[in-house]
Amino acid sequence: MPEALHICRLEVNDIAFGMTLKDLAGWNQLPVDWERFREYEPDGCFVARCDGRPAGTVTTSAYEKLFGWVGMVLVHPDMRRRGLGTALLMAGIQYLEHHGVAAVKLDATPMGKELYDTLGFVDEYGLARWQGHGQPAPVPAGLRELGPGDLETLVAFDRPIFGADRRRVLRRLLNEPAIRVAAEFEGEELQGYAAIRPGQNAVYLGPWVAAAAETAERLWRWGLAMAGDAPMFVDVLGPAPHAKELVCAAGFEQQRPQIRMYRGKNSSPGRPDLECGVLGPETG
Repeated sequence: MPEALHICRLEVNDIAFGMTLKDLAGWNQLPVDWERFREYEPDGCFVARCDGRPAGTVTTSAYEKLFGWVGMVLVHPDMRRRGLGTALLMAGIQYLEHHGVAAVKLDATPMGKELYDTLGFVDEYGLARWQGHGQPAPVPAGLRELGPGDLETLVAFDRPIFGADRRRVLRRLLNEPAIRVAAEFEGEELQGYAAIRPGQNAVYLGPWVAAAAETAERLWRWGLAMAGDAPMFVDVLGPAPHAKELVCAAGFEQQRPQIRMYRGKNSSPGRPDLECGVLGPETG
């Protein structure tokens, strides 16, 4: 590890460097995604500096004290194989554990899993990134778009499925003009919702959450219609096989597999069978 290594809080002026790293990695984030990470966990996003120059990043997101997420572990290619990635990962883990979360979670690539195994992480289930294109079509009947006034209804529906209150995340989804959120109701009862937002390489569908397969299908068709003919990503959880069937039927192809892993006491796993698509591998 470089002797002159300092890991400090990621500030607004570090976002441009974070964008450089994620561009080198081919990831999909926009500057606004980094702004969200900082809003969710202002003291839990870090940048590594070597000899005063930025070299890598990591972000965290805590959900109550039930679990927290580690993401955006990126190291500049010129600084790899020096232990920076492990140091950044441990900075994220230690931040979350110091703040009392019961479990630290992350979405691992098969290659990264080898390291996480040595750090006490265990497998929870699989997920995969799927890539395709939207399909311009009429929006399915019976859905309505949500706005800021629907936050409490959305939180109440989402919490038992996700496993924790992610109010601050859902608030951003409902308040950002570039993000669309649609839901299906039965009477006054929310049955499912999905969000679609822009990305640098593709629009992204997620979260995509539904209490029944029929609702999941209508929300999926809404997402395809909202994407138009643009490239589109969705990260589908293994415990929701009906979601994979819908994605495959639309001609999407698997881009990469991942493994959801946790370290600690996974006391609030939620209902991954009802969580068709995740918010993002960097935030759960």
